[in-house]
Amino acid sequence: MRKLKISFFSCIALFVSTAMAQVNWPDPGRPIKVIVGFAAGGGADASARLVTRKMGELLGTTFVVENRGGAGGLPATAAVAEAKADGYTLLWGSIGAFAFSPALGVKITYDPLHGFAPISLTASLSNVMVVGANSPYKSVQQLILKARENPGKLSYGSPGVGSAGHISAALMLDLANIEMIHIPYKGGSQLITDVISGELAAGVITVSTVQTMGKDRLLPIAVTTAKRDPALPDVPTFAESGVKEYEANFWFGLLAPKGTSRDIVEKLNLAVRTALTDPQVSKAHLALGFSGVGTSPEEFSRIITNDHQKWGKVLAKLR
Repeated sequence: MRKLKISFFSCIALFVSTAMAQVNWPDPGRPIKVIVGFAAGGGADASARLVTRKMGELLGTTFVVENRGGAGGLPATAAVAEAKADGYTLLWGSIGAFAFSPALGVKITYDPLHGFAPISLTASLSNVMVVGANSPYKSVQQLILKARENPGKLSYGSPGVGSAGHISAALMLDLANIEMIHIPYKGGSQLITDVISGELAAGVITVSTVQTMGKDRLLPIAVTTAKRDPALPDVPTFAESGVKEYEANFWFGLLAPKGTSRDIVEKLNLAVRTALTDPQVSKAHLALGFSGVGTSPEEFSRIITNDHQKWGKVLAKLR
């Protein structure tokens, strides 16, 4: 009987707390923290700040972005998985932490398929392989030829193990059957410096970074998507550059800890989708090299599952 009473009162407490969340969330006096697994100043950070600023206006509250860069976003993702499911700690997640790192066998402490409450996809993007403006390699084929002549001698950089940049280059190596050394970085600044100086033969970064740095310092040689990126119309795709069957699309999305009430998830979903359709937000997103894409929670959940399965098969050979 005692166990039944405890169970009964536990259910009542859960019901009351859920109802309170539905009535009182968000508390205007309590900021909503959004953890971004990439360094401040980068594309992911800029996108998160852009969208959540508008979301704050729509919800009548304040969003605070917290950057926890490094390791392809894994520490940030793990932190949100362990956070309280009250709607005040969210994740600006990436495909890397949910599909690439698990596929590569990187040790993770969270469940990428069941450990979160997906809210909405927020952006899709392509990456671009770059070399220094003074590099002897002016195309992907020239880089591949040199790597084939010197297996394991050339190096390339990315924002971290399991990051979109890492996967982009690794897929090229696999399809072209060449070897290069991967150098992971915690952020983009030092990576770019080393590419420009020639310390790295190549790097894989966001399109927006190329736009910011300028082609007088960086030479983009291939984009990762199946079609050319509108922001870099003169830069060929990897497939056009001779790496057949190459295609790598990337995304960011907003997620909450598992157990977050459906009411909160739906309010956040409406806010983020509305923010993404705002003309000013959309224009700024495009300037970052991103395409703002809103989805339902269910659609986003399916995207995560499908990419987890797809890249699990593709990247198993790279482990």
